[in-house]
Amino acid sequence: MDSSYSKIWKAVLDSLSKIYSEVLMDLWLNRLELVSLDDKNAFLVIDENQDLIDILNTNYSKQIADAFSNALSMNLNVKIFNRGHYLVGGSEEEKMFLEKEKEAQRAEAAGEKKPEKPVEFYFDKGEGRAHEDEFTFDNFIVGSSNKFAYAASVSVARDPAVEYNPLFIYGASGLGKTHLMRAIAHDVSSRHPDYRIIFVSAENFTNEFLDCLVKKSTSKFKEKYRSADMLFVDDIQFIAGKESTQEEFFHTFNTLYDSHKQIVLTSDRPPRELQNLEERLVSRFEGGMVADVQPPDTELRIAIFKSKAMAMNVDLSNDVLTYIAENTKSNVRQIEGIIKKLGAYKTVLNKGKDITVEDARTLLSNVICGAEPPEAIAERVITTVAARYGVPPEDIKGTRRSKEIVTARQIAIYVVNHVTNLTLKSTGNIFGGKDHSTILYSIQSVTDQMRKDVSFEHEVDEIMKEFQ
Repeated sequence: MDSSYSKIWKAVLDSLSKIYSEVLMDLWLNRLELVSLDDKNAFLVIDENQDLIDILNTNYSKQIADAFSNALSMNLNVKIFNRGHYLVGGSEEEKMFLEKEKEAQRAEAAGEKKPEKPVEFYFDKGEGRAHEDEFTFDNFIVGSSNKFAYAASVSVARDPAVEYNPLFIYGASGLGKTHLMRAIAHDVSSRHPDYRIIFVSAENFTNEFLDCLVKKSTSKFKEKYRSADMLFVDDIQFIAGKESTQEEFFHTFNTLYDSHKQIVLTSDRPPRELQNLEERLVSRFEGGMVADVQPPDTELRIAIFKSKAMAMNVDLSNDVLTYIAENTKSNVRQIEGIIKKLGAYKTVLNKGKDITVEDARTLLSNVICGAEPPEAIAERVITTVAARYGVPPEDIKGTRRSKEIVTARQIAIYVVNHVTNLTLKSTGNIFGGKDHSTILYSIQSVTDQMRKDVSFEHEVDEIMKEFQ
């Protein structure tokens, strides 16, 4: 790097470090090199594939341009290239970029403006657009366990319905599948403001379809889903065993696919392992790209913890971060709660003093290395199940016999039996003094129901994963 460029770029990076986390700076921005600068444009290079370079140009070029403005008091266009494709003295890409800029300026001067139509998002209830910006590619931490799914998602965002259609992402709960889906939607909406994007859970797709059947308004349902430019369906395994829903989804899928519209699906397991899913759907799901997301390794967990801690303004040493990452379970959803707990301890109880490894070991004894007492786990199971089924925790421990309460109670007993080493008698005591025969009956009832009902099995499995 030219020495003058080096000084300028250092000033720009200093400015960017005030708005971005250290993790993100190390991942991307610190690796950029300023190779060309004039009174209108700044050209940067990086050793990365084109998919990631496209993300950098989309998500960071404006912020980098603002940083240049702060450092040089100049308004510049910023363009990022692959180092290998950039030729000193000006690449073809550079020339094309400059020509496009000139065309845009001429169009603006002539009063030409592309018509803009707001992107149409349909989200599940309670999943409003406010959540959209929370799940982007730039705040998704990439590691060996998820890099393939990430790369496939970036490719789909760059060129919808071109290479990977459908995109089927599978993995356990809490590992980032939904994050990747939303990142695709966010990225595409910025590139294609005229796209109609539908994001729905398979459960809500099913419920909406059944409701339309009852109201004899299936034509509206078909019009909504089959006219989408992109369809995102979360937890597609939910439709397994539901014949009418599978039939409708099959035709919706075919209509969109034949119209070259992008389909993105997530599941807790690969298509071939989804029981009671029609073979024709399995075949279509496998016809695109199937990518898995594995539990993060220690290195990735450290990066995730560090990123979350910085985003939440909780200062933790590398020793503490490493200790937590090496000793916690792999579910990413635990991380935010752990960081909040450490932050509260530092602020309130530790009076702002740095948290030590010993502090972390004591504070997080209930989540680290399975140190949580089984009785405490049982209480957490009851609270979790109660919230999921909308019943008071005390009713799960009580004697009320409504259908909802009985179902929640039996599921809670089943989960406690499988995730703790409590005896039947001890389990019965936690559930209001019930005898061992009642506990056994509850366990057997849930087991039988899981064998008969795939969606019920999935519900129970999802709860189990939170405690494994």
